[in-house]
Amino acid sequence: MQRPAPSSCQVPLALAILGFIGAAVFCFAGAMAVGICVYYLAESPETHHVAVTTPSPEPQATPAPTASATPFTSISPFTSTTPFKPANSATPSAELDEYGFRTTQIQIGDETLDVELAVTPEQQAKGLRFRQTLDEDAGMLFVFPSPQRLSFWMKDASIPLSIAYIQPDGKIVQIRSMKPYDIAPVPSLSDAVSYALLVNQGWFERHGISAGTVIEDLPR
Repeated sequence: MQRPAPSSCQVPLALAILGFIGAAVFCFAGAMAVGICVYYLAESPETHHVAVTTPSPEPQATPAPTASATPFTSISPFTSTTPFKPANSATPSAELDEYGFRTTQIQIGDETLDVELAVTPEQQAKGLRFRQTLDEDAGMLFVFPSPQRLSFWMKDASIPLSIAYIQPDGKIVQIRSMKPYDIAPVPSLSDAVSYALLVNQGWFERHGISAGTVIEDLPR
C-alpha cells in the first residue's frame, strides 16, 4: 500500500512556523542587547569607580623624641620646684632642681631642713653664689668623698649665712657665721670634716642646734 504524498501546502506551513520561531528568538535577543546597553548608558559616572581600589597612603613614622643636651644655666632666685623627699629620708631626688642640684631632706633634732646637695667639684664651686634669697628652712649640704680640712668664703654670695662643719658620723664640730661678699676664708678647725652645711645666718641658734649635735642618715 503506498503512503500518500504530502500535500503541497504542508511544507510552506512548517517553514513559516520555523521562520516565526527564529524571528521571535532574534527579536528577544535583540531586546536583551538593547536593554543591557541602555542599563550601562544610564549608569552615573561615579558607578564606574565602585570597584576601583585606591591604595591607602603608608603611615608616616613618628620620629622618636630626642633628649635635650642643653646644660642647666638658670640663675633665678631660690624657688625650687622639685618636690622634696619625705622627712627623715636622706635619699636624694632623682631630678635636678632649677639650679642644677639634687635635693633631699635631713633631720636635725626636731627640725627638718630642705637641702640642695653640692657633690661634684662644679656644684661645690657654684654653691650659693649669685642667689638673692634662701628659704628659711632651706640650705645647701656640701658632701666630700673623704674627711679633710675645709675652708669657705663668701665671694659673690649676697645672703648672710651660717656654716656647720660636720664629721663623717654626722656630728657637728663647728658653727661659724659668714658675711656677704667677704673674701676672708672661714676654715674648719678639724681636719676630719666630710660635710659642710650652709643655712641662713642664725638658723642654728634659732633652733637650738650647736656643736655636738648629731645629724642622722646624711647622704654619702
